[in-house]
Amino acid sequence: MSTQQQRKTNLYKGTMTGDEAREKLSRMAERLGLTHVTFTPGRGLDAGSMSVTFQYAGARIERTCATQPTLDANTACLALWLEDRARNLERGIETFAEAFADSFVAANNDNNAPAYTVTRVNYYEGSKSVEDCIDVFRSAFARLQIPETDVKVTWDTDANWARLRMRLPSGAIVEKVSRAQKTCMANLAALALWIQSRARNWERGIESLDLDRVFAGNLLPAKVA
Repeated sequence: MSTQQQRKTNLYKGTMTGDEAREKLSRMAERLGLTHVTFTPGRGLDAGSMSVTFQYAGARIERTCATQPTLDANTACLALWLEDRARNLERGIETFAEAFADSFVAANNDNNAPAYTVTRVNYYEGSKSVEDCIDVFRSAFARLQIPETDVKVTWDTDANWARLRMRLPSGAIVEKVSRAQKTCMANLAALALWIQSRARNWERGIESLDLDRVFAGNLLPAKVA
């Protein structure tokens, strides 16, 4: 059985209502400069699911959540998904193309993602130690069912960066670097929280089942023989 087939659904257990979730999504969209935000509840066999679409500079993004037991829970998970993306964009750990690589349904310039300029800076201000970050990394890799032997996390205090490389079940290599934070430790923490949010959303069924799509914006080019 593949890693993707083994995914367990992590049900949302919060108390956010559907109306609160839609308000949150609208606030996140305004914060990111997104336009044409629409919400579409599923019908028929898709009843209970929720889809959100929005546009940015000619690109149209769509994301659906259908794994939760109620419409409100699916909507809440979408709100938390976009909040994760907003935080990562503002922390400079993701570009627009990386953040939404698996969600484009239409884009200008022959499907090239538009440039995105972050107007807000959201620095990591926590106090996680190296050991704390390692615990977060290990938990995320376990949730994604990626062996630690297929992962390498490195950082450079003097150069102020932290980097994650991991091999997906398909053999594809993911690379993510954080260098926009004030300190190396903050970059390491931001990186750990980035992979944690991906793992949580993958378990909740908000991200694609296929890990190659989840990390589509961060795959290294395949080596040419």
